[in-house]
Amino acid sequence: MSGNGMDAVRGGLARGLARFVAPARLPEGFAPAFAQKPEGGVFDLAANAAAAEALAQPMLGGGDGAVALLLALAGGPGPAPRAIGPARVVVEDAAPRDFRITTPHHLFTGNLFRGEIRQHLHGTEGAPAAIHGGNLVEFAYRRRWHCLDVEDAIVAAGIEDAEGGVRLYHESVLSGRGGRFTRGGPRELARLRYDYDLRADTPVVTVTVTLTPLPGVVLDRPRITTACDAMSPGDGVDYATLVIGEVQRPSPAGENVTIQQGPVAGFGARQQRTPSRALCLQLTPRGPATLLSVKASGPAEERLHWLLTRYAGTRLAAGESLTQREDRLLLRGTEAPFEAPRGADAASAAPRQRIAAALAMQALFGDAAKAPILTAAARRNLAALSEAETAPAELAHALMASEVLFRAARNPDDRAQIDALAARLLATQIADGTFREPGGASASIAEHATALLALARRLALDGVEAAGAALRRGIAALALITLPGPVDTITLPTTPAAGTEELAMLLRALRAAQAARAAGTLAMPEAEARRLAFLADLALRFLQARFRPDGDALVVDGGVSVQVAALAALVPPEGALR
Repeated sequence: MSGNGMDAVRGGLARGLARFVAPARLPEGFAPAFAQKPEGGVFDLAANAAAAEALAQPMLGGGDGAVALLLALAGGPGPAPRAIGPARVVVEDAAPRDFRITTPHHLFTGNLFRGEIRQHLHGTEGAPAAIHGGNLVEFAYRRRWHCLDVEDAIVAAGIEDAEGGVRLYHESVLSGRGGRFTRGGPRELARLRYDYDLRADTPVVTVTVTLTPLPGVVLDRPRITTACDAMSPGDGVDYATLVIGEVQRPSPAGENVTIQQGPVAGFGARQQRTPSRALCLQLTPRGPATLLSVKASGPAEERLHWLLTRYAGTRLAAGESLTQREDRLLLRGTEAPFEAPRGADAASAAPRQRIAAALAMQALFGDAAKAPILTAAARRNLAALSEAETAPAELAHALMASEVLFRAARNPDDRAQIDALAARLLATQIADGTFREPGGASASIAEHATALLALARRLALDGVEAAGAALRRGIAALALITLPGPVDTITLPTTPAAGTEELAMLLRALRAAQAARAAGTLAMPEAEARRLAFLADLALRFLQARFRPDGDALVVDGGVSVQVAALAALVPPEGALR
């Protein structure tokens, strides 16, 4: 494609991207940021960071609204919310056996008649991050002990309006026998209700359990429970560590292992994953029942399956109830809800290093008057990178942020940080050439492409042999594949670039590697160079096949991050930047 032709494509994509601009409500007013869809009301910070970075390119310009959003929500010392949008709970499907409810913080699905509530974090696919269910109830009736499965006895369930949101509930009728020599079948003894309150203004789920004997029934030593089930199904969801008060311990192997006896202020479970990706479930008893014990079950150590909390009463006569409330907080990438405007996702942290890279790029190429503010905000986000972080994408974006900051100021400390971050990124590359968080799932195309891009830009400073070799191995890991459809695309050993965004990100990285070789910073044998050119040309053709005209714009199917990735892939390649 000629230069003029590429300019026309970039212009069309930029006009398509402009259709996603909408007013985002910020603490001090509104900003024209990029919504997830045209005329939408949800603004993802990672997507706006990608837009701010792409539009910082001198040939494009703009992105002021995205920058304002990033500075307002991610410009301070603390973490930022993943997204911001309307502060409301939306019941998308009210069928108790197959409900679907979204809050600003989570997605809930499940079957209330099975006592199962699946809780997902926004922006993730696959297994739920938590499943509320698996409860038991225990009591003595006329000296006979009963231990019953709550879900087996559910007779009613539904969704109700509640203050600030909705309430999910299921109610069981408990039956049993009394006395060793009692004749006749079991009789109904009590009703047991579970309420789950979901609110728009908090990511906390409040669970309330109420056990009430039926008229004429007295229950001794009642025990009500709250439980989480199927906690380590894989697919990115597993809990290895238990937290009891301030103490952490590996989740034990075995059935019904007592991990806490007696009251405790709080407890929970967390993943052994890199800080930016780790799940954390915090449970806080709120009374009035007494916490008797916490038990854990799992097929192996550090593989939690069932977490059961038992709350105790003494004796329940007719007209009395045993009630317990518990707050449940599911988080990712942070261990505490952060201060955020109403409507923000306060359960998942935004990718701070992605934001740092965008702010640094805007400081270098954007409004010079804002450069000091943007640089300071970029450095605050960069400084938040944990020493324990091992996610390739986070390390790659931190590396690119440091590289841009160094090009702007030529600070020796930035240069030292570039070398340190490059070494950490290289440590995530495994034998097959892909990049992977240690202990994490198979490498994704998006993460792989981000790592390749960061290495190509690192080479622009000087042709470091280790970075060049890692870049070559990463390119060698790529292959062609035809997906059902048929759709031709590029793949890693286990993960194809099925989506347009991933394909565009890969094209951007391949073009950067080509530019690095042309600039002499990437040493590559001729055969490898021809293969690189072949892959880049095919990736461009595959991507262009997904463009379609819409009025004076070019668009691709998908949300704003897809439009941004396509545009960013076609700006001048970055492997030759000095």
